[in-house]
Amino acid sequence: MKKTQPFILFLLIIFAALAMTSETTAQKTPDKFLAEVESMPRPKAITELTKWLDATAQASSKEYKRLIASLEEMLSEPTWDYHNEELFALVMEHAASASCLSDNERLRPKMMLDVTRKNVPGIVAHDIDYETLDGNHRKLSDINTPYTLIYFNDPECLSCAKVKERLDTCTTLKNMVSDSTLTVIGIYPYDNVQEWHLEPFPTFIINGWDYKQEIEGQQTYDLMTMPLFYLLDRDKRVILKNEASLNRVIKAMNKLKGMEDSTIDEKLDTVWRR
Repeated sequence: MKKTQPFILFLLIIFAALAMTSETTAQKTPDKFLAEVESMPRPKAITELTKWLDATAQASSKEYKRLIASLEEMLSEPTWDYHNEELFALVMEHAASASCLSDNERLRPKMMLDVTRKNVPGIVAHDIDYETLDGNHRKLSDINTPYTLIYFNDPECLSCAKVKERLDTCTTLKNMVSDSTLTVIGIYPYDNVQEWHLEPFPTFIINGWDYKQEIEGQQTYDLMTMPLFYLLDRDKRVILKNEASLNRVIKAMNKLKGMEDSTIDEKLDTVWRR
């Protein structure tokens, strides 16, 4: 009897740990967790999300599927407050290899992962060959300012027109362009060239058209809605991806002032907290 006591004690400890994990997992909700994430350092947020996904996958495949569906919606949609491309990629990567899902259930996250891996924060953005109104052809990679802000837009988009009006009066961006810290480039990715030519544009923004039609034809950028912003550093590494909010872009630019020579990880950590 005495020999079995340590084993029984061991089992009790394991069951208690599992119960605590299940209780903690059940108490969490995606919105509460993502609200907490905004106050966490970036590395800790990534670690905590991974732990939560692991615990939920082990506890219940049904709950795991619900969690993945909720996080996908909240993290991937550019207009949502919780939009976060880096965490979205992490969630899809976890689901794509989750043993609690069937082969068929892993197909969607694998497909989504192919999309999320394009121009992910921290890597070099796909180059864009663009044409300006004067007919000149240029490349995104030729821009040499510490930061580049890509403004994907469509002349036929009402939201784009409203954002463009705000851009025209944005002193923060204008001042950064004036002191050669920032280049703002508008990119029209579609083929209605006549509309693009007729559309008035703020004078401090380069007005470009993807004349090779690679963005739409080869899906080099995942443009879920319009307008969208991408913020890049001098080496064209992505700092912000698929950002729909001009307010968040301006807030990020204010945080990045004086960090032109910092590493990409330092810049990502800085803009992490909104």
